[in-house]
Amino acid sequence: MADAKQEQNEQLKRWLGSKTELEPSVLKKKKTKVKFDDGAVFLTACSGGDTDDAKKLMGRGSDINNTNVDRLTILHQACIDDNLDMVNFLVEHFANINQPDNEG
Repeated sequence: MADAKQEQNEQLKRWLGSKTELEPSVLKKKKTKVKFDDGAVFLTACSGGDTDDAKKLMGRGSDINNTNVDRLTILHQACIDDNLDMVNFLVEHFANINQPDNEG
């Protein structure tokens, strides 16, 4: 399983040389660095089964019960992915097992 940082690096490699990256922009002139917010990194860590990164991010304040636009939590996604190890990890760290999604 890839860790969250490795997954992000792979995304950045795919972005380099893409049409979007080659477009002139104000951001490129400022030499800004792409940075993912902790919520996105936390989701990536959990999706990849990286409990060490997930613990670090929770320690920095990442919300284990954060939801996406469909009100799916990371626990919902772990169940959908049939990732029992991550389900156990999330439940042990007090993920809300009663959080409804947008369909209830």
